[in-house]
Parts: sequence; structure tokens; C-alpha cells
Amino acid sequence: MMLELVDVSAIVIVFLLLILVAREILFRWRMRLRVVTGDESLLEDSRVKIVNIAQGPEGSHEVNALRMVPLEEEVSDGQIIGNRP
Repeated sequence: MMLELVDVSAIVIVFLLLILVAREILFRWRMRLRVVTGDESLLEDSRVKIVNIAQGPEGSHEVNALRMVPLEEEVSDGQIIGNRP
């Protein structure tokens, strides 16, 4: 029994789709593990976008359209936030 080009192409596409799904499942599992352990490097991870922070310290409240900036990041006018004279 000889496989034709169409059969081989179908097998390759199915294999690639399975790899893509497995990779996504592994990525989500790792992200969930990092969130549960409180990994602070998630804030600098370019693959992760923080949409909403659901938990915070007692007494804090949610504010819309607020950009959180690390203290070491420079602002466009050259002033460093948190290091004002």
C-alpha cells in the first residue's frame, strides 16, 4: 500500500495541529503554575498580557485605565519615576 502526496500532507497537517494543541496546553499549565506560586517575573514576561488584577491588598480598589510602571522604567521625557528630587 503506497501513500500518496495527499495522504502524507494530511498526516503532516494533523501532526502539526496536535503539536500546536499540546504546546498550548503545556503553556497554559506552566502559566497557571507560575500564577499559583506567585512568580513575580510574570510582570516582565512578554508572552503574558495582564488584563485585570482580581486580587490585591486589603483596602485597595480597582481603577480603570491605570498603567502600572516599574520604578526603574524611564518615562519618555527622561525622568525616572520614583526617583524625583
